[in-house]
Amino acid sequence: MNKIKALYWFPIIFLGTFLFSCKVQEKENVKVKVKARSSKFLVKKLKEKEFNFSSISAKSSIAIIDSAGKKKSFKTHLRIRKDSTIWMSITPLLGIEMARVIITKDSVKFLNRVSKEYFLGNFSYINQVFGTDLDYQMLEALLIGNSLDFEENEKIHSRVDRKKDLYYLSTEKKRKVNKELQKEKEKIKKEAQVLWLDPVTFKIKELLLSSPETDRSLIGFYSDFQDIATQLIPYKIRFTLKSKTSTAIEINYTKFSTGKILSYPFKISSKYVQIKK
Repeated sequence: MNKIKALYWFPIIFLGTFLFSCKVQEKENVKVKVKARSSKFLVKKLKEKEFNFSSISAKSSIAIIDSAGKKKSFKTHLRIRKDSTIWMSITPLLGIEMARVIITKDSVKFLNRVSKEYFLGNFSYINQVFGTDLDYQMLEALLIGNSLDFEENEKIHSRVDRKKDLYYLSTEKKRKVNKELQKEKEKIKKEAQVLWLDPVTFKIKELLLSSPETDRSLIGFYSDFQDIATQLIPYKIRFTLKSKTSTAIEINYTKFSTGKILSYPFKISSKYVQIKK
């Protein structure tokens, strides 16, 4: 499965909106002497420090910024049942619910309450339309700052990024990654995944996913880590999707809890009209 390409359609979670038109201190000022580690060690620590849960309930403010700088902001109520369901209720900053989205491993559904429309689809249809290979696990991981699996038998490069004081873990050498970030002529020639890890917590601070086939890349930043059930979760997330244009998604969690028994309501009124494929 082409997991890198799947991520470029991460904003699918917010389709409903598009159709409508105890804290851990950051160590930014503390210099930590970062000891060189093997890629095997870093992958092991990365997995150990993943956020484990059975269910998540969270509230957040989200902003979507297009290449012209135009910004759309809204609030969301997010619920996740691990490896199963992502549910989201979307409202304007002031007002009642305008959209609802529910995603499972094989389906994508949303309600547009403003226009009284609904969409029922599956990943096969979405992938066909957008030329992607969407993966539920990828969306779930991005929302909570967990890692994305490296492909088997991939050569993984590791080093200390002295400029960032972070560990660098990647399927590509750092020189080529720098070229990609700077958009120079010489750049990554195959799909790549790059992670920058905190040297103390081993949580993902930055990521880059690049696909030369589509000339798209996804850059992510995770910050403001807080302690939830003795685990760390990023309260601030920013993704930038780059292709011919650039779109940014900013997620700021305001409330986060785990382990609760949750419902995932999604009822379609008979008065709603289905959006045809």
